Amino acid sequence: MGGKLSIEHVYLLLGPESGEKSQRICAIRDTISRQSGLEPEMYRYYPFDTEVNDLFSILENNSLFSDHRLVIINQIEDSPSQLCTALIEYLKHPSDSATLLLLSNEISVNAKLTQAVPKKNIEIFWEMFENRKIPWVRDFFRRNNADITDDATELLLELVENNTQELRNVCSQLIQFFTSERPQTKLVIQEEDIETYVHHSRKENAFTLFETIANGDLEQALAILHVLVTSGEGDSVPLLAMLLWQFRRLASYADLLKQGYNHEQACQKTSVAGKPSPIKRKKDQLLTATACRIYSPDQIGNIIARIGEYDIKTREASTDMQLLWLERFLYVVIVKKGTNFQTAVWPSLSTGAMF
Repeated sequence: MGGKLSIEHVYLLLGPESGEKSQRICAIRDTISRQSGLEPEMYRYYPFDTEVNDLFSILENNSLFSDHRLVIINQIEDSPSQLCTALIEYLKHPSDSATLLLLSNEISVNAKLTQAVPKKNIEIFWEMFENRKIPWVRDFFRRNNADITDDATELLLELVENNTQELRNVCSQLIQFFTSERPQTKLVIQEEDIETYVHHSRKENAFTLFETIANGDLEQALAILHVLVTSGEGDSVPLLAMLLWQFRRLASYADLLKQGYNHEQACQKTSVAGKPSPIKRKKDQLLTATACRIYSPDQIGNIIARIGEYDIKTREASTDMQLLWLERFLYVVIVKKGTNFQTAVWPSLSTGAMF
């Protein structure tokens, strides 16, 4: 293995512009690779991740396979106070063979944690200004020998998050998707092309599953669950962890409404585990309002309790049984509104199998 590296021990990368932020992460990784002669081992965590307890073991213990470890914590703004305190203590004497990247889409996080990071290693990546979005999209298509109409551009910008990484990915996929269909002519993307692409490329995940739960649509929720399981992304642990986070934020929103705040104020003041977690996107704000019309505050509390129960059930179950428990969980949440029920035999909603 090589000698001691001069790479920084910690970076705090803030702000909503994930495209430039991703490029910065790649630059940090490349610097480590050049200095060590090997790619760093990479680890990624979330504050609500059940494996976060392994974090400090990874940070503090040298690896047999690489000179350096690059450890990334996403959504650091959602970290509970215990994790922040532990990170501050670690940064007093960080490992020379590890680099810690703290990431957040917010522009500020825990003040004491921020103070523990050298100022020169704190960077904020601001989102693109409104007047730069349309030119950015047009320029991207022109550089790729294609064009896009004004209506299509406006619709695209409504559907895609405001960061260059997401825009670059979607624009590239649009060009690839329609070039194969129209190889003989110069590609011009129309508004209806955007709608066609969205229909064909929708990818299901824990967030789209929550959307169907929030809308009270059991049939669609089950369909998404089966897609996730088939694609290998249906592991119950991260799935339920993400749903728990979503329902805790929903509970915060509902409580703020009870306190007399209006919809806009409540969206800005929502929190999860005592940490601010505002609901910023208009689509998410509408979904939250819809969910609170379908589920009462008491029912939301019941659902949060059920998530904990079914987390235990699915952890103890075999892989095949996990799907059955998750199906039952969706029924309990959407139909029973979190009220548990007793039954001796439960049929799978997809296969008819009994357990």
